[in-house]
Amino acid sequence: MTDRPILRLPEAGRETRLPGRQDKRPRPRGGGSQGQGARFGEQFDRLEEALTGEDADVVLRQDPTGIAPERALVFETIVPIADFKRAADQIQLEVLIESNLDDYDVPEALEDEYADNASPTLYATMPSTRDLNALLKLWRGYQKNEKAPRGLAPWYRVFAMLADLRLWGPRDRLTANAQAELIARLPMDDQDPVRLELEIWPTANRDQRTRWQQDTRVRVEALGGVVISTSSINATGFIYEAALIEMPAAAVREMIENPSAPDGLATVEGLQFVLPQTIAQSLPNPSAAEDDQDQRQYPAFDEGAPIKAVLLDGTPIAGHPSLNGGVIIEDVHDLVGLSQVQHRRHATSMASLILRGDLLADGTPVRESRLLSIPVLIDNEQSATSPDDRLFVDVVHIALARAFLGDEPLAPDAFLVNFSIGVKGAGFSGRISSLARLLDWWADQQGILFLVSAGNVPDDLIIPNTTSLAFEDGTHEERKALVAQAQRSARHTRTLMAPSEAINVLTVGATSHDLADARGPEPAGEIMLEENGQQLPALTSATGLGAMRSIKPDLIHTGGRHNIRMLPAGGHLRLKVVERTQRTGLNVATAGAGAAAMYRTRGTSCANALVARAHLNAAAALQEEGGPFEDQDLGRRDFALITKALAVSASRWNDPAKDMFEAEKQRIGAQRHAQAREETCRYFGHGVLDDFLMTEAPALGATLVGVGTVRRDQAATFEVPLPAPLSGERIGRFMRVTVTWFSPVLPTRARYRLAALDAVAMGEDLLGDPLKDDGWGLDLSTNDIDANIIRRGSVWSRRLKHNGPVVPRYADDEVLPIRVQCRDASGGGLSQDDDIRFAIAVTIELENETSFDIQAEIQDQLRVQLRGAR
Repeated sequence: MTDRPILRLPEAGRETRLPGRQDKRPRPRGGGSQGQGARFGEQFDRLEEALTGEDADVVLRQDPTGIAPERALVFETIVPIADFKRAADQIQLEVLIESNLDDYDVPEALEDEYADNASPTLYATMPSTRDLNALLKLWRGYQKNEKAPRGLAPWYRVFAMLADLRLWGPRDRLTANAQAELIARLPMDDQDPVRLELEIWPTANRDQRTRWQQDTRVRVEALGGVVISTSSINATGFIYEAALIEMPAAAVREMIENPSAPDGLATVEGLQFVLPQTIAQSLPNPSAAEDDQDQRQYPAFDEGAPIKAVLLDGTPIAGHPSLNGGVIIEDVHDLVGLSQVQHRRHATSMASLILRGDLLADGTPVRESRLLSIPVLIDNEQSATSPDDRLFVDVVHIALARAFLGDEPLAPDAFLVNFSIGVKGAGFSGRISSLARLLDWWADQQGILFLVSAGNVPDDLIIPNTTSLAFEDGTHEERKALVAQAQRSARHTRTLMAPSEAINVLTVGATSHDLADARGPEPAGEIMLEENGQQLPALTSATGLGAMRSIKPDLIHTGGRHNIRMLPAGGHLRLKVVERTQRTGLNVATAGAGAAAMYRTRGTSCANALVARAHLNAAAALQEEGGPFEDQDLGRRDFALITKALAVSASRWNDPAKDMFEAEKQRIGAQRHAQAREETCRYFGHGVLDDFLMTEAPALGATLVGVGTVRRDQAATFEVPLPAPLSGERIGRFMRVTVTWFSPVLPTRARYRLAALDAVAMGEDLLGDPLKDDGWGLDLSTNDIDANIIRRGSVWSRRLKHNGPVVPRYADDEVLPIRVQCRDASGGGLSQDDDIRFAIAVTIELENETSFDIQAEIQDQLRVQLRGAR
């Protein structure tokens, strides 16, 4: 039992959501029927001519560049169209993609004084002949200025705002990022094979997807290639159809140079994307292992403890003395035999950190849990990589299905999946990867918390026009400024590694920090970027933001100390992280030198594993004696959401984060504080995790947690007791309110996340009517993270700090009503019948000691509330 246990909030009452503020910025007016007729009339005239003749389908398909049935038809509009999906459903037109268009030039014909408020949007559809007839009829009505048929007014809005009407083409299928990665992988010999992934349009029509698979195979074989494997996942809310192929390098080079070739791969109509093969990998530390000369004895695991976590990685050494009895391996994909024992380093290290933490600084067993390992990577001498003959999305999906579904799931009690795997060359650039979509879907459907490492950037950092001597002689602040500028310049190459951009996962970055002392003095030629024990983001830790510019990484945690070597690069300086060192890093089990091999390692994978350990320990604390749910059963989803809320709530901007925020304000202007906060979030997220605060309240504060369920436009109100002795006190105070949920997702929408939750504090006006309390009962205002950026993901975490020195006066039995409310974030995609489960964590903390214990006061008031409820 902890000294300052976390408290449970009373059950929430049901309310309605307070109306939000509408975006009242004036939007572009569009082109008008006459102007749009001049721009697009010829296309519709040709369509009408073909549709009114014999064999319309045949005639339309004779023109390879024209609109035709079962060709992806793209509408580009200068503003999003409200209810477009609903209007498309009215004429039975399937919408396959809705996405925002970045760096898009509004056509001159549509420019007006409000053009700066344009937000161009792409809608990709898959029309049938019937759909094209309906579309043509609507266009003619629009041209004649007729009233739109009932429910179809959005189509007239589409026509008015239409910037382009075209087919999905080779440049859409083969993106610039995909081309760059393919070029990087191309062998010199034209006959050498290259593997690609072909993603087929995710239409709900399974027969159509099958035909497209067949068409793809025919084209691949005609180009001298072969289909290695295919995947077809057809689930409610998630459709994935893909083929893994092998092509001669010459054919791939030709496709890159001439993607529009009529008989090329990028012109296959059923393809949505042509991508490099997904090579999922985890990179262990390359240093040599050492045998444990001290023959440490570790406390035994409880072999009857439930499996609360799943590790997707390579194969761990389950018989290692530090892991024996704590990890169970299930070889779902028959990969264990392909991984030689001496190469099983990464998964062994991950299991070691999850189950025991740093072996020298900690070593105690994780509380009330064991670990299930399902290998999805093959360990080799240099790394662990995904099987080269399978689609990795399929590999992960099957592993999760075996772990959580069926009559005999392998891990029925698990609520957490540790995923310290990244996709090679897949830095986030705006498109959510299929692997990220899969994890988002599983999180929502099954209530699983995925902990995903942000990824380690392999590239050295170039400091322009600087020498090693000048850098070394510079002050700590001067060094930080140079590094920050270099990171901004290289931002596009240091982004999150797929699938860490997913919105429902907890994305973890790394700090350059050790838990055990370094061995020996600092080597010559090496430096540290941090000083005096500060925790800075590791230089290699990939940076955010995530999908929809949400806060990513969600938090950062101990990743092992990263020493830096300075190397010349022409007239510039190259900063390189020292990898082959056993002087610093986290102490973990590994393969190699004897049965009890250990070594020191570092990176975002390590930080992620320690965060998994913190979640498992927090889950145990929730139900221990004196814990908030001691007398209650918690399901998988509640464990996942509560521990996630506690993790984010326990993450704080430390002094280096606050220094970065101040430096950014100085660089871009104090009035642009929201942008400065966003820039800081790219590196620190919600802050550095203090895992102690996931199991106990702060020394001068109290933490309360609760769970609830809301639907669209509904709210749940929790009553947080305000300590009576705090009323009128002159003291600094802080509050953190964190809400977590797993949002349903819909990949066909630009606003991919369907459910958005937030929280507001409620008070009363002079007449006793409910009123939003911007001071949160204690005269507080925003601290650290901007109030707008927290609205973008599936975590909402408000950080508040006192405005004035004195706490407002209130009655002895005063409570702060906190209303958690749900809105449709997608513009029509969230059903009124969808139940959204959430968790809330509230921490109230004082700046100085007082004559009373704030936690004891709140706990006493909760007991009074509970007796009153009976």
